[in-house]
Amino acid sequence: MEIEEKGCVREARELVEAYIKPVLTSISDPTGGVVAPFAMTPGGAQVIPAKAFDDYRSQPVRRIGVAHLTSLDSIIAHALRFKDEDSAIFANDDRKAPSLTVVLDYHRIGADSDPRFGQHRAHFAFPLSDEWTAWTEQDGQQMRMVEFAEFLEDRIIDVLYVIPEEDELSDDLKKFINAGGGEATIATPQRLVELARGLQVHESSAVREVRNLSTGEAQISFTSEHTDANGEPLRIPGLFLIGIPVFRNGPIYRIAARLRYRKTPTGVVFWYDLWRTDRVFDHAFKESCERAEIETELPLFFGKPE
Repeated sequence: MEIEEKGCVREARELVEAYIKPVLTSISDPTGGVVAPFAMTPGGAQVIPAKAFDDYRSQPVRRIGVAHLTSLDSIIAHALRFKDEDSAIFANDDRKAPSLTVVLDYHRIGADSDPRFGQHRAHFAFPLSDEWTAWTEQDGQQMRMVEFAEFLEDRIIDVLYVIPEEDELSDDLKKFINAGGGEATIATPQRLVELARGLQVHESSAVREVRNLSTGEAQISFTSEHTDANGEPLRIPGLFLIGIPVFRNGPIYRIAARLRYRKTPTGVVFWYDLWRTDRVFDHAFKESCERAEIETELPLFFGKPE
C-alpha cells in the first residue's frame, strides 16, 4: 500500500513538472518576418511585444526618437537630411520657451491618406543671447547711482552711436524718438560713459535737478561731499539706443531705451525702460521661422504637433 502511494506521488510530481516545464520554440515577427526563440509556459495566452524582436533585427523597423539641436543652422541641416514630401515644421511662439519642432514622419497630406507615427523628430529650443538676458533682466529695475554706472560700463559695447540724420531708423523708432522730445535726446556711448563716471563720483552727493522741456534732457547739480568732485552739472539724456541679438548668434536688433531717475530720501536711483521688447522678440522669432520654412521647403505651422 505504501509503495503504491509513493508511486502516485511520483507520477503526480512528474505530471506537474511536465506541465510547468517551458517549451522552447521559435516565433516569427508578423511585421517583418524576423524569427526569434521564445519559451512557452502554461501562463495562458499573452501578447508578445514587438520590441522583443529588436535584438534579432539587422536594422530598426522605423526611425524613432527626437534629435535635440542647439542652433537654427543645425535643425535646418537635420531636416534636409531626413525630410520627405510630408514632413512638417511646428513653431511654438511662447515667448518664455520659443522652439521649432520638425516632425519628419508626419501624416501624409489629405484626409484619406495613410497616417504615420510621427515619432521621428528634431527639436530646437531658441537660446536667448547673453545681451538680451542682461538688458531685459534689468529693464525697469531701480539701481543706486554706482550700481547703474557699473551696469552701463559693463554693457557700453551694446550702446549704438546713432546720428539720426545719417542712420536709417525704422518708422516706429522715429515716431518713438520724436514723441520723447526729438532727435537731440539720443545719447551716444561716450555720453553714457561720462554719465557713468560722473555718477560714480557723486554717489553720496546732495542733488538739485533742472529739466529742459524742449529737449527732454535734465541737468543734475551735485553739492558734493567728495573733495575730488567739482560739482559741475551732469546732463542726463532722455534716450539711448542699443543693438543686441535676441537669440544667441542671431542678427542684431535696435531697441530704444528711456533713461529714468528719481530722487529718494536715500539718494538718486536710476533705471531704464526698454521700448516694445515684445515686438522685437516676435519679429526675431518670425524671421527665424521664415528662414527655416524657406531653406527646408517644408510647411510651417504655429503651435505644437499632436
